[in-house]
Amino acid sequence: MATRMMQRNNLADAFVLVNDEQTNAALKAAREQIGDAEWKKGYSPENKAIVRDALKEHGARYEQSLKGNLVGVQVAETQANGETFRKLRVTLENEAGRTILSADMGSEFAQRLITKLDTATREHAGGEVNIGAFAKQTERDDRTFVDHVATMKGPDGQEVPATPGLFEKARERVEAAQKPMLDAGMKDRKILNQIAASTRESYFAEVAAGLSERMVEQGIAPKTVANERGALQAAAFPALESGIKDHDGVWHNLSVYEKDGQLTGTLQRRDVQTGDYEKAPVVFEPDGKGGLAALAAYDGGENLTVRLSRSEPTQGGHEKVDVRVSSGDRQIHEHPGRLRANDALQKIPGHREGKVIEQALGVDPKMLNPLPAREAYKAPSRLPEKQHSQGVQL
Repeated sequence: MATRMMQRNNLADAFVLVNDEQTNAALKAAREQIGDAEWKKGYSPENKAIVRDALKEHGARYEQSLKGNLVGVQVAETQANGETFRKLRVTLENEAGRTILSADMGSEFAQRLITKLDTATREHAGGEVNIGAFAKQTERDDRTFVDHVATMKGPDGQEVPATPGLFEKARERVEAAQKPMLDAGMKDRKILNQIAASTRESYFAEVAAGLSERMVEQGIAPKTVANERGALQAAAFPALESGIKDHDGVWHNLSVYEKDGQLTGTLQRRDVQTGDYEKAPVVFEPDGKGGLAALAAYDGGENLTVRLSRSEPTQGGHEKVDVRVSSGDRQIHEHPGRLRANDALQKIPGHREGKVIEQALGVDPKMLNPLPAREAYKAPSRLPEKQHSQGVQL
């Protein structure tokens, strides 16, 4: 399936291709014509005309809207010039292929789009949507401001309403973050604005991560992302994971992430008779024995208990996190599973999931990484001659 990545260009007031030679050449030419000072000011009708003309002259395409089935929402991190940037990634699929919309998490467009995605992932996940945007100039206090408004139409062609209250919650976070500074007499607007922007970005990144998990729980993800155990999982959703094979040969797949200081997520299994996937939500809490426990209640009435505990030190002297699943007092598998950070989570330095594990179980977050990615710890040069086979697929 052909895949392309698009991003919003505010000056063109349109979507353009990412890392495309013709597009980059067109934008460079437009910037030289406009001049750096005017370019940095952003959108204006005059700049819009110049940028679009340059795109046409260089044979680079631009689009007013992006259309396809909504199959993915992810939070990604990119590196540039030694800095880390958070991105909102929205995946659309149709008969022509896959389009990934990438937007800076701190941008007004991305944050406005998230408020609509919150509605769309509940009402139109997997369905056709049409994402657009437009620049809107407003006059305030004898100054001209530009709002970059996100739009989204559902399968019926009607505008998807934004979920109310998200910007209000972001404002509450900002006020709480600024309060210590203001109480101390801080009056530097530049610093206060930086705190506001960073806090607002972090809040919307949390919201977007929740939307990603929502789609995973609905069984919706981009094509070709079923893993080797048969469980559906998002291609880029950061999570701690484990797989345990029970006495009947059924795989139980755990996927959890941090939310409000707790590990929450799902336990998933495949019904042997029907072939259907069953999911049960889990929220881990201290079990009073130095570990964490969660109840997984399936729709059919069966309840399983999932426990996380610190393992005995390995031969290298490092503890890991064991995963055990029980039905009543009976453990449903022979050997415990191991909790691992998936590829997407490993790319996030100091992730919150690792901090929860460290605080609750006393396990170094680095031990959540599979061996090939863990550089700080070396495996023993020699393993015992006899190894017991484990009913855990890593």
